[in-house]
Amino acid sequence: MQEQSYFQLISPMIFLVFSCGFAVLWHFAREVRALKVFAFSYLLGAIGLLGDFIRPLLSPDVAIFVINPVYAATAATFSAAMFVFYRGRVPVRALVGVSVCMLALLTWFRFGHDMIAARTLLMNAGGFVLFAYPAIALRREMRRKVDRVLQALVFLNGLQLLVRTLVVIWFEGGTLTQANYPQSAAALTFQLSVSFAALAIAVNLFVMFGMEIVAGLTETSETDPMTGVLNRRGLESRVTGFAAGQDRMVIMADIDRFKSINDRYGHEAGDRVITNFARILDCSAREDDLVVRWGGEEFMVVFAAADPALARLYAESARCALEALNQDCVDGATVTASFGIACWPAGAPFPEAVHMADKALYRAKRNGRNRVTVHEQNTRIMKGKIAAA
Repeated sequence: MQEQSYFQLISPMIFLVFSCGFAVLWHFAREVRALKVFAFSYLLGAIGLLGDFIRPLLSPDVAIFVINPVYAATAATFSAAMFVFYRGRVPVRALVGVSVCMLALLTWFRFGHDMIAARTLLMNAGGFVLFAYPAIALRREMRRKVDRVLQALVFLNGLQLLVRTLVVIWFEGGTLTQANYPQSAAALTFQLSVSFAALAIAVNLFVMFGMEIVAGLTETSETDPMTGVLNRRGLESRVTGFAAGQDRMVIMADIDRFKSINDRYGHEAGDRVITNFARILDCSAREDDLVVRWGGEEFMVVFAAADPALARLYAESARCALEALNQDCVDGATVTASFGIACWPAGAPFPEAVHMADKALYRAKRNGRNRVTVHEQNTRIMKGKIAAA
């Protein structure tokens, strides 16, 4: 045991460190369920490699039927983690079926026909299947560059398990025994190759999950938590990236007499009314339009088109949908909203367009509410630009 001890301890330590790393990430990002499965998979890998370290102290059958199932579980849970992350569901039957077949054949090549070379080849071939399966099955979901790198690493890890074992068995299969296996090329190359593969895959996973967590934090900071639409920060981050040469429309919307809704039905009912209005605005918007909770019961829509008529049609549609909505939270009372529309010509300051839309909204409120008003001066400028074009 002393001959292989220090070298063989490196591999389980690598797996254990990454298992702890995934567990820590999961602690701070519980919504990424795959993290805990990856942590468990790497923990199983550490246990399996530690079992190889103490293999000389174990009886042959204990070594075979404890260590090998742990390795099979490591590959199966890793595959499951990939399915959890990319697809949200695990093909349990397929993974369990492969694992059961591996263990059944393992039992045969121990008690039916005792061949350590066959057992070694069997376990590594099964590992190839368990690693190659998600790499191939999830190819449509793995579209980003970081996903493609992970796909290649996982598949190559499975392939090296199979090819390396075939080469090693070719050279030393006839001399391989239970007694000399811990010091054999099959065992040592397995630990070395698996350690490098685990390191490369884990680094790629940390980069990938780091991107996911950062994207999630960015989305959270730029999204209104109650309605799910953008907040002002989210709007600012997108407006700065708009092409300067494109004309747009700005729509301001405000729920009429909202204070009386809060006073009569309570703030919880008021929040539900706001959420319902946000849903109407968001569902009516197109993919390139931005729906923003501007503050309180007031919303803004940055319309990705230089067409006052189309913007007015959108606003009228949303106004009618809100008015017709039967809202239980206010005992079925009719809730209305007013809209102000202004053009945002290319090159003009965004705050100026917002000010114009706000003035149009104020006119809608002053003229009786539950109506759509377009800022005429701004609109004539835009119509002139369209006609000139």
